[in-house]
Amino acid sequence: MAGPAFAAILEAARTRLGAAALEARLPQPRSAAELKAAPDDRYLSQMSLRIFRAGLKHSLVDAKWPAFEEVFHGFEPRRVRAMSDEALQALLGNAWLIRHWGKLKSVRDNAAAMHSPSVSAKWAETPARPSSAWSAKTHLF
Repeated sequence: MAGPAFAAILEAARTRLGAAALEARLPQPRSAAELKAAPDDRYLSQMSLRIFRAGLKHSLVDAKWPAFEEVFHGFEPRRVRAMSDEALQALLGNAWLIRHWGKLKSVRDNAAAMHSPSVSAKWAETPARPSSAWSAKTHLF
């Protein structure tokens, strides 16, 4: 069963909040230059944040996020993908984290995927990421 069309939801939000207030609450997309300048660790951090927020209250995840930054080495992909299963399992005992095995494991899996040859090729073709910068980074891993 399909839900209501987005146009109806958008109109209801405009009616409830007013157009200006709604626009103020919506996130602004980043420019291509801002996206190009973002280092890989921030992409991995943001991907992981979205995964952990799924099904949970966002403020709960946000409050715990500094601990995630610490245990995942600032989300530096090379270091994260080198984490062993034992290191990930040890995180299940950390009360400062959200202890969900599948989500914890996805951080390492995504770090590895960011530097796989097929993903690197697709990533390099993305207009927001300069292919030369991506290619220069991938040979380091």
